[in-house]
Amino acid sequence: MELTFRFHWFLSSGRIPNVERTLHMLKKKLLFGLIPAFIVLLLLFFFLKRDAKIGPGEPLRAIPVDASAIIKINDLEAVLQKIHKESGIWDELKNTSSFRRLAYQMQFLDSVLISLPDARQLLLNNPSYLSLHYAGKDKIGFLHVYRVPNNLSERKIHTLISRFVENKGTITERNYDGKKVFDVRLLNTERINNFTYAIYKDLFMLSFSSLLLEDALRQIDGDVSITDQEGFNQAFSTAGKNVNANLFLNFRNLPKSLSVGINNEYKAEIRSFNTFADWGELDANIMRDVFLLNGFILASDSGNCAASVFAHQSPQKITADEILPSSVAACFVLSVSDPVRYFSSYHEYLKGLGKYNQYSRSLDVLENTYEIDFLKEYTDVWDNEISVAFDAASGEKGPTSYLLLKVKSQSFAEERFAAIVKKMAEKESASPEKYTSVYRIDNELSYKIYQLPIRKLTGKIFGELFTNIDEHYFTFIENYLVFSDSPASLGKLLHQVVLNKTLVTNQAYKDFKANLSPKSNVYFYANIGKSNVAFSKYLSAPLLKSWNENIAAFQKIQVFGFQMYSSNGMLYSNVFLKHFTDFKDQPHTVWESQLDTTIDIKPVFTLNHATRQNEVFVQDERNTIYLINQAGRILWKIPLNEKITSEIFQVDYYKNGKLQLLFSSPHYLHLIDRNGNYVEKYPVKLRSPASNPLAVFDYDKNKDYRMFIAGTDRKVYAYTVDGSLVKGWNFSSTESEVAQPINHFRVGDKDYLVFGDRLKTYILDRRGNERVNVTAYFPKSELNNYVFDNPGRTADARIAITDTAGLIYFIYFNGNHTTLYMGKYSGSHFFDYKDMDGDGKKEYIFLEGTRLLVFKENKKLLYEFDFNHPIVFKPAYYNFAQNDKKLGIVSREDNLIYMINNDGKVYKGFPLRGNSPFSVGYFGENTSTFNLIVGSNDNFLYNYTVQ
Repeated sequence: MELTFRFHWFLSSGRIPNVERTLHMLKKKLLFGLIPAFIVLLLLFFFLKRDAKIGPGEPLRAIPVDASAIIKINDLEAVLQKIHKESGIWDELKNTSSFRRLAYQMQFLDSVLISLPDARQLLLNNPSYLSLHYAGKDKIGFLHVYRVPNNLSERKIHTLISRFVENKGTITERNYDGKKVFDVRLLNTERINNFTYAIYKDLFMLSFSSLLLEDALRQIDGDVSITDQEGFNQAFSTAGKNVNANLFLNFRNLPKSLSVGINNEYKAEIRSFNTFADWGELDANIMRDVFLLNGFILASDSGNCAASVFAHQSPQKITADEILPSSVAACFVLSVSDPVRYFSSYHEYLKGLGKYNQYSRSLDVLENTYEIDFLKEYTDVWDNEISVAFDAASGEKGPTSYLLLKVKSQSFAEERFAAIVKKMAEKESASPEKYTSVYRIDNELSYKIYQLPIRKLTGKIFGELFTNIDEHYFTFIENYLVFSDSPASLGKLLHQVVLNKTLVTNQAYKDFKANLSPKSNVYFYANIGKSNVAFSKYLSAPLLKSWNENIAAFQKIQVFGFQMYSSNGMLYSNVFLKHFTDFKDQPHTVWESQLDTTIDIKPVFTLNHATRQNEVFVQDERNTIYLINQAGRILWKIPLNEKITSEIFQVDYYKNGKLQLLFSSPHYLHLIDRNGNYVEKYPVKLRSPASNPLAVFDYDKNKDYRMFIAGTDRKVYAYTVDGSLVKGWNFSSTESEVAQPINHFRVGDKDYLVFGDRLKTYILDRRGNERVNVTAYFPKSELNNYVFDNPGRTADARIAITDTAGLIYFIYFNGNHTTLYMGKYSGSHFFDYKDMDGDGKKEYIFLEGTRLLVFKENKKLLYEFDFNHPIVFKPAYYNFAQNDKKLGIVSREDNLIYMINNDGKVYKGFPLRGNSPFSVGYFGENTSTFNLIVGSNDNFLYNYTVQ
């Protein structure tokens, strides 16, 4: 897509003169805004002087009056510095095919400014101007205009250009209407195109279109200039003085230029939208990761400007982003303070275009057919906001579209629209049930979905901008009447809202919104990395191809937005482009449920005894606990005073088949039923603050539970399930505090309770009496507990644990012990002893810092794995099948989770996004895939499918 984007003229060759500089600025600016500008225009089309003498300066008199846009560059050198050396946006774009030539030109222009004093005089004789024009045949032309400094003669300028062209092309002088014109033809146009220049009345002009340059020469001697156009002087007077550049937009001409990148099917519509406004001025500010434009848009009071519809409407707070899904690629929001006046102004605007009669007739036909005043029905329920949005996830027919109408009252609006459906059903001689259905989120939550059997109804009322919704299926979400093309697409939206996975929770969107005014009349947002899907049918093939080829760069230059709002009788505008250095693609999950904060404990599958389906229990970092069902919906959340320190156990307290959740915190035992209520007598305050997590055992599988927990007073307490101390528990105290949970192992027909303090290992019977005297004293590793190993014979049964240096101790149930040296480790290592390769023999697993090591029984290294950052959670062991064992590891700092195969390779599909310990299991029966539940650093709980 040429678009004549070579506005930095002879910057490419290597010895370029001064003229290059201007062109560089033009191309950079235009390419930055071109694709987003197309998007804005697509969404705006069909919708929507002060006479002060400003003395804009001589270069403006050379710009032809058909200019679509004019850039006034106030300090070219500063602009180059910001773009080329400071802009993260440019860092992404310069390596793409579309911008590679420009990057070369910018580098060369820098060298020209440093090495050629005469070129500096011309190029830095600020301000300079760059104008954009429709050049016909799907091309855009650019004109550069500089005022020639008094001490720089025409001869010197010709000499500079001749030096550039020497041995690289030819310069031909010709006469145009009595003026000298110079055509430069280059031997190699790979990096720069042929161009034409002229020097006339102290102005240096250059263009890659000879016709455009000739237009400029005629313009200089013409009677009417750009400054005589309605609104230009007023726009010029609003321009900021201490900004990088000023952008002036002629909305009467701009659609024709923008149509260059539009599919032929929509070109006529784009070009016809030349009544949005007159002129606008936007101040350009270039920052490291932000490109910001702000200024005023001027609309005449004649009524034939769409923007004038908002002139007397106060801006409103936008809330549609609280309903739209976070996967939205683009959305457009229109918000007004006075709907009645808005429609009056809109109808006057249509009359000015000669389109009101057609608009009115289409509504009259509907009213006569159904005996319903649809305009009145809509306006009666409408509050102040209407939105249209495109979801990035595509279906068979393309991206999903949504239309949201904010209503004054959900109950009032549903009553009115249900009555409409009923009346339309009667007219169609059908049952109202034909136009209603139910969408179920889960067994407890459902929504009614209605259908209005009229195609593009909302567009017939609000204008063609809102015709993207064809079939009108709708439901109600809070105070929004939400339309889409199918019940399935509405169901998807409903599910996202229930999970609170909405646009306003998206971090990139939140950063974008924070840079704009909180209130708007017109508001547009696009995720550029996704919007190619939403707008592909509107774009020309070359533009779409370029967009798709460079999608990786656009994903980092992720957010583009536009807002307009009424202010002091004028329309103030902000245009925003944002770069994200640490962009990561969204995870591909079954669902994502938003919590209040992040989590750092392991989510747990818990059985719903009523449905026999699994649910998820979790606690966030503010200590709030949640129960979440298989659809991802939060069934309840309850604040606790303390962090859970133990596993989550399910017990049958009443022995009636109903299950409760049992766990401990530093000062309490907690027993909560499935509805989130404490069981009687709970919470139970501990006799001493806990030094270790709770352990729960059902020795004989008869629901006669025993709970064990150690205190900071060095005692080990035994409780019954009702929170009472066990009578007959004889254990007195340990020598130091116990940090790891109490273990229960059965060897033969005997039960062993095993735990350890800092140096000593204790092996007791059920009543707390010493069953085995362990004589081995050693400093135990703080992060590890005892691992049971029963090789087959009772005499060989043993437990394994490491000391603070990583030395493995095997303690037998007769009191003897042996040691095994597998290398030296620090006291913060993780240790486990599991069969990883399915050969029936256990491997030694060590994880310290960033390194995972797995050794065979014969000490041979089975595999090792290195992570980018130190691991802070103990590896989890997953036994999927006899020969399918895996380790699950969390890299919290990277927000990644790994599943490591028994050969040391990462399991397919991993790593996944997540930063907490994770659980793998099933939500229901009869499924061939697992569900993996993990927390992430964006406050969401993720549900992945794992094969």
